[in-house]
Amino acid sequence: MLDDDEEDYLPETVVSEREKVRTEHELAHKAASHPIRRQLIREIGAFGATRDELLERTELDEKVFKYHSEFLINGEFLNLLENKYFLSDKGLELLSCI
Repeated sequence: MLDDDEEDYLPETVVSEREKVRTEHELAHKAASHPIRRQLIREIGAFGATRDELLERTELDEKVFKYHSEFLINGEFLNLLENKYFLSDKGLELLSCI
């Protein structure tokens, strides 16, 4: 493990714009290519949905729901506001493609 002093001397990794775009496309592909994630995106739609509504509509196990909803949140396709899931701008764009 590195000491704090040693971390200061590590070179910073610069990610190119091309690499950023490629990563975003790969993430969008992973989100759109999985049937459960597509189902969640469609069920949330433009107006959002609560966890309970989504679990009832999709009939998913809670662990499966948590895994896929966290993937979508971490990928910035989904937001959780006041116990309700909403699609982000990226999520709405993805919804229009699936």
